[in-house]
Amino acid sequence: MSSNWVADEDLDEIEDELFDDDGFNDEVAETPTSDDEAIGTPLPYLDQEVAEELISESPPTWLGTRWRDIPKADQADAWNGLRTWVDWLIREYRLPTAVVPPCWYKHPDITAELYAAMNMEYKVWEEQEPSLSPMMFWHTNLQQMIHRLRDAVTNAGCVSGGQHRDESPGAHELDYDEADWNQQVTTAHSTEQFDRPDQGVLYVRAGLVDTNGETVAHSEPVGIKHHEADQSPNVEIEYLSTTSHYNTLQVHWSNYSKAHRLTWETSLDGQTWEQHEPKGTR
Repeated sequence: MSSNWVADEDLDEIEDELFDDDGFNDEVAETPTSDDEAIGTPLPYLDQEVAEELISESPPTWLGTRWRDIPKADQADAWNGLRTWVDWLIREYRLPTAVVPPCWYKHPDITAELYAAMNMEYKVWEEQEPSLSPMMFWHTNLQQMIHRLRDAVTNAGCVSGGQHRDESPGAHELDYDEADWNQQVTTAHSTEQFDRPDQGVLYVRAGLVDTNGETVAHSEPVGIKHHEADQSPNVEIEYLSTTSHYNTLQVHWSNYSKAHRLTWETSLDGQTWEQHEPKGTR
């Protein structure tokens, strides 16, 4: 008995034909044009109101809602609507089971991809006016989605086995260190500035108090030492350039106050100095 499943190794040959111009035109020519003929797999169980909503000018009420947020009352309609659209997508673009397997609805990642694509395909045609959106957004992203779906189906292993394969329990669940997690999410931060002491060491610690003012926890103390670095003013000169007629000097000064001002001094003997007001700029 032949299988409807397409193995991964056969996908490359099939993908070469996905958007072949001649084949695509033939497929379009064979697409039913009658308003009475349904596209995709028949859904005999589909509610008549849902079917009418899917072919109406307005989108279904659930379309555009995040899949996990669709109300329970609309979930069955959403599943049926998505299946109708997926059947159309497979037929329209000749997608093999290596891209969309018959068990796609059992895989949350594949379902999410298809539902997102359904939203996008509706959006690019929403205005019903000539535009670049179908070519620039829909078909470009469709090709990218096909590759993502192929990877997802390959990882799921359903195609290679010829049937749906359930994932191992907890396969995509993280084993959290709950104590470490609780400490992370309940950790708060605050900053405070303390002046250095004039002498010695200032010890500081932080604590937590309850509503009664009782200390329930405190940190280890830290010490802030008196700063003993030299704070006296300092002036230094460096040569910037030298010519046969003059030298250009630059002065650097630090640890000064607003009461200080810069002066230049010259001397012919290094003993007697004459002050000059600076002519340059800082």
